[in-house]
Amino acid sequence: MRSWITVQKVKAMKNKKVAIRLNNVSKRFGHNPAVNQLNLDIYEGEFLTLLGPSGCGKTTLLRMIAGLESVSDGKIYLNEIEVTNLAPQKRNLNIMFQDYALFPHMNLIDNVAYGLKIAGYSSSERRARATEWLKKFGLLEKAEQRPNAISGGQRQRVALARCLITDPSALLLDEPLSALDANLRLQLRTELRKIHVEQGKTFICVTHDQEEAMALSDRIAVLKNGYLEQVGSPEELYDQPKSEFVATFFGRSNLWPAKISNGKALLDDGTLIDIAGQWADGSKVKLVMRPENFVISDEKHFDGKVTDVRIRGALAEISVVIFNLTAQVEISRNSQTVPNKGDFIGLKLNGPIPIVPVP
Repeated sequence: MRSWITVQKVKAMKNKKVAIRLNNVSKRFGHNPAVNQLNLDIYEGEFLTLLGPSGCGKTTLLRMIAGLESVSDGKIYLNEIEVTNLAPQKRNLNIMFQDYALFPHMNLIDNVAYGLKIAGYSSSERRARATEWLKKFGLLEKAEQRPNAISGGQRQRVALARCLITDPSALLLDEPLSALDANLRLQLRTELRKIHVEQGKTFICVTHDQEEAMALSDRIAVLKNGYLEQVGSPEELYDQPKSEFVATFFGRSNLWPAKISNGKALLDDGTLIDIAGQWADGSKVKLVMRPENFVISDEKHFDGKVTDVRIRGALAEISVVIFNLTAQVEISRNSQTVPNKGDFIGLKLNGPIPIVPVP
């Protein structure tokens, strides 16, 4: 998780102007709902990610914001002006697709300048401004090359420059890193975040990758079956999930059923566990048990049996069964001895533990 994102920063952002407002927005394809009565404010200059599994409505929502998909119900506002039925070219938004959609027959400078050509700028002004953007993105020496002669990461930067050169009020990104290999994706996350900070534009990104969303975003809107499950900073969604879906969608976790008793969670075996937040006595809940909540220790809360060990570089991921519950534990191979499958180990809890209500 990005430690430099703070609650204070998110609060400050919420004092900014609302750039895009979605008011009870719905989309139906025939009788099939894709987006259901969704309300969301997107703030000026923030990086907001629409996150969820395939078919949750995130791409449909992005296309409605762009004007590429009609709205069945509700209204969309840009800078407090309703644009629900406004044509895409009149919204001052640009969208970057996952395949980047660069023109293969044009060199980089003409690709970047294309939007200015459509807008009626002179050839000399187009070239001057496109040259400036290629220089910003470290691609000036490749200006005369065509897209098939450069790397995937360089093509991404060209596509971003083409989107930003026309000074849109917001940039919409549809799975911008999905076509890249794992190592390049990690590298370009950093570049994309840097570009966002430098440009100060509103970025709205669609992805199904939780780690990518957490690395890039100021806030994340989690969608499920067309509904908005929760919106907040990466820390809020990870530390304070409001539903089982959000809890299990972010990071690895096991949900342990419990009941609230005197401000703590009571397990079936009588163990009491410190929890985050305040809940009414007698409430049925589930504890969100993540790997970092457990430490292998002789000062233990639980005894458990190791059922699986997976080596992941310097880390070992260990599955442990504790009576009828499962825990995932992560340890450093450099600082601890990795247990074997079948071993019995003691586990100490790090709390307080987040909890979610039982539906």
